[in-house]
Amino acid sequence: MWLFSILFWANADSYRPPPTSGTIIAVYDGDTFTLDNGDKIRLRGANTPELKPPEAFGTDARDAVADLLLNQKVYLSYGDVERDGYGRLIASVRTEDTDVATFLLENGLAHAFFIPPEKLDTPKLLEAQERAQKANKGIWSIRRYQSDLHMTSFHANAPGDDVRNVNGEYIRVTNITSQTLNLSQYSIQNIRGDTWNFPDMELPAGNTVKVHSGRGYHQKNPEKQLEIYLGSMRPIWDNEKDQATIYNAERKIQDQRKHEPKTKTKN
Repeated sequence: MWLFSILFWANADSYRPPPTSGTIIAVYDGDTFTLDNGDKIRLRGANTPELKPPEAFGTDARDAVADLLLNQKVYLSYGDVERDGYGRLIASVRTEDTDVATFLLENGLAHAFFIPPEKLDTPKLLEAQERAQKANKGIWSIRRYQSDLHMTSFHANAPGDDVRNVNGEYIRVTNITSQTLNLSQYSIQNIRGDTWNFPDMELPAGNTVKVHSGRGYHQKNPEKQLEIYLGSMRPIWDNEKDQATIYNAERKIQDQRKHEPKTKTKN
């Protein structure tokens, strides 16, 4: 009986209903916060630049959110997924008069970031992003975001044996434009120069696609998480050091992201 009790309390977060309100006591970065009950929150609808490794406007996003939220009461709402694999709440966050995702997007401190199925006002969030893009605010003023696609995470080292788990390698890519893109116009390349073409697939504005290294059936239904498979029978990315580069049909770089052993990624 004592063993059952230990296991129950160790997994208490899995059974505890997600809170609908609370006070923010810490801000890790622009889209990750801590509630007074100890829960960590990953903000829905927006993705801010990283702090580790440091990316442009990462500290700006964190500081702006800290000014807005620290020691303030917030209200939380959820989609179909209430917690991620790390136990964090996946929540929309608002104060009495401000939606945090909209605030970040309209100030150019984040890009829209949707993982279906979602219950978000995506047109409103995309409109906020488009206003910041047109004004060249924040991230939209730098070269990395003058493109169509943006890599938000790079998992070059698959869990376990990479050779046996080729699809454990994946990159998450987001459409940062205001229109639907066809992925067949893009390709991805590793540091050795090996190149893979993306398949014919529609990627709506703000939506993400998981790009797996191995073989599988592409998931093209936009009402679910989109997934593509590059078709490799062996690992694509070097666990020690690599770089992913996405090109468009004219071979213009859309985004580059490095992998090094100590680099930690999120989303």
